[in-house]
Amino acid sequence: MTRGRRAAPVAPAVPTDGRRARTVRTRAAILEALLALVRAGAINPTAAEIAREAGVSLRSIGQHFPTRGDLYGAAAALYQARPDSPEPDAALPLPARLDAFVPVRAKELEASRPIRASAAQFAPEFPVVAAAISGNAARRRAQVARVFATEIGDHPDRLELFDLALGGPVWDALRGRGVTLARAQALVRRMVEAVAAV
Repeated sequence: MTRGRRAAPVAPAVPTDGRRARTVRTRAAILEALLALVRAGAINPTAAEIAREAGVSLRSIGQHFPTRGDLYGAAAALYQARPDSPEPDAALPLPARLDAFVPVRAKELEASRPIRASAAQFAPEFPVVAAAISGNAARRRAQVARVFATEIGDHPDRLELFDLALGGPVWDALRGRGVTLARAQALVRRMVEAVAAV
């Protein structure tokens, strides 16, 4: 030790709060269970189904989320916190960007179909869910604006058309008519190419 210097005091170890850690784990398990059930097709799962999926007691759900609004609001916030999908370089030629972007967007839209259906059901009752729908739509729109900035330019109508072609409503309409995944993806690409050619 260097002469004249005193050793810095060692901070006392802070005991881990086991109860708090359990609370965080239980809340996360409940929210993940709700999202998993919705993704599996249960648009409005019951508290009992969520508890069973999460491996917690039914009472735990009420303790952590006193109202259904609290539960769906927290689930919407968790869903919104997911990372954005990767974007192709906006400087690439349009065909290369479409090759990279359309399959990823199609996969994302297909995976989130049940989430959108569930959110649409609860949006009128819970403003936080309505806000999450708007937030997700804005994220997807901003991504489209970045990836296709060259084609969109300063034409707001083009942004509307690109966003529509690559958005949930068009995808859901195609899939709801029984259009296969591959054909729906091909049709979306054709729509984007048509808009870009205008």
